[in-house]
Amino acid sequence: GAESRAVNSRTLFRGAFWTLIALLLVFHVVGGWYFSGVLIADAFEVDGDPITVTSGDYELELVEYETDLGPMDAWYFPADGDTWVIHVHGKGATPAEAEPLFGPLQDAGYPQLAITYRNDDGQPDDPSGYYQYGTTEYRDISDAVDYALDNGAERIFFNSYSTGAAHTLGFVFREVRDRVIGAHFDSPNIDFGETVSHNASQRELPLLPFNVPETVSAVAKFFTSLRIGISWQSLDYVETSETSLKIPVLVHHGTSDLSVPVESSVEFAELNPQLVQLIYVEGADHVGAFEAQGDEYVENVLAFLDNLE
Repeated sequence: GAESRAVNSRTLFRGAFWTLIALLLVFHVVGGWYFSGVLIADAFEVDGDPITVTSGDYELELVEYETDLGPMDAWYFPADGDTWVIHVHGKGATPAEAEPLFGPLQDAGYPQLAITYRNDDGQPDDPSGYYQYGTTEYRDISDAVDYALDNGAERIFFNSYSTGAAHTLGFVFREVRDRVIGAHFDSPNIDFGETVSHNASQRELPLLPFNVPETVSAVAKFFTSLRIGISWQSLDYVETSETSLKIPVLVHHGTSDLSVPVESSVEFAELNPQLVQLIYVEGADHVGAFEAQGDEYVENVLAFLDNLE
């Protein structure tokens, strides 16, 4: 009778509930494993752009600096000053990424070193075979600083793009160098776990009419850690900055950056209000601040650097 129907209803409900839980579990495991493979291929496997020496209205010399992996190439821009600017490009890019600043900085008297680093085209590979987002690349930054100091630099200023900012912070958080006076970051990719979630939220799921949910992204990051030994906590330079950042930093970040969330730069500035100056660039995409601002961008960097001397 009625009691039997109620029992059957509860049984059906429990069956449906646990079936749904099982499907969700399978969905997350299968989806997480699939997207961990995508993540490894897109973000960690080495695929750098070919490096072509740039030319323009500036003087440039090709040099090498020594690292524990062997010599690495760099472009040296001579000038009379003793504050050197070291340019650190983003993942997959080349030293030419800093080209808009080469001429203005040289004209202003700042010697410059635009470096390559491990896993760049034609340079030594990281022993892991993967990009490491600053956890090993910082050693190359350290060696580039040594080269500058050995060749006349009295002070060091970093100009870093995207993941190059992670490499730079990896260095300044690990090594205390009194001669490092500050840095400029353009679209800094300094919380890679957050960047992965940001990009996943824009990616459509195969065969399903919605984007990758945060829960699947979290499982994908977990599987990535298991597969290639990545520690996501070590790639969060934003949180670490609250206790480890000791130098002033100017940040340009576009409000329409689809690659690296501007929220990472906002949190970076909020955690370090005495050291970090954030300039929002309305409508600019990833590393698009110069294109959006032009001379204003250059003037901001030069004024910030001049004030540190």
